[in-house]
Amino acid sequence: MIYSKRGGACFVPHIALAQIFARSASRAGYSLMMTQGFSPRAKLSFGPELPAGVVALNEPVDMYFTSDPEDVVDAMNAALPEGFRLSRAIAVPEDAPSLGKSCRHAEYLMRNTSGLELGGLAGKFWGESVVMSERKDDWSRVIVADPAQNPVGGFVKSLVRDGVITGWHEMNIVRVSVGIYDAEKGCVINA
Repeated sequence: MIYSKRGGACFVPHIALAQIFARSASRAGYSLMMTQGFSPRAKLSFGPELPAGVVALNEPVDMYFTSDPEDVVDAMNAALPEGFRLSRAIAVPEDAPSLGKSCRHAEYLMRNTSGLELGGLAGKFWGESVVMSERKDDWSRVIVADPAQNPVGGFVKSLVRDGVITGWHEMNIVRVSVGIYDAEKGCVINA
């Protein structure tokens, strides 16, 4: 499934997402498969972690239902907390690659409240992992390879460490999408 988290939902930490989605599925009337082992949990898989405060527009989540759900997008949207919204659901074959292998790139829009151009700084921090960088109005659009190993939080921390900014309050960051970079379209698409 592809979901977004906006508004106050962007402050929900990554670690809380599994509980939110599992409870929402239950409220929507769906049963999730459980993991095996000593402490079974709902079987869910999320894309690369995002720091609290980063808006997400197209994030993947794999949810493993005990039966084929019908009208899952509408039902889940009615059950999810404010700020979370599913945009689509796709049945994925059992032999499909894991989200960790499918989420090879991330596309960000970043803006500094004082108008600082961030694309060049992102290139210095991430080096060859930056696939593409451009400036649009006050926003820098940056596509980074391997988002799990190149987190946006590390970039912001480096800006603070180098004295470029004083903290997160000087940044607006939106993760537009996470998936695979499509060079022809010039963007990251969900795989």
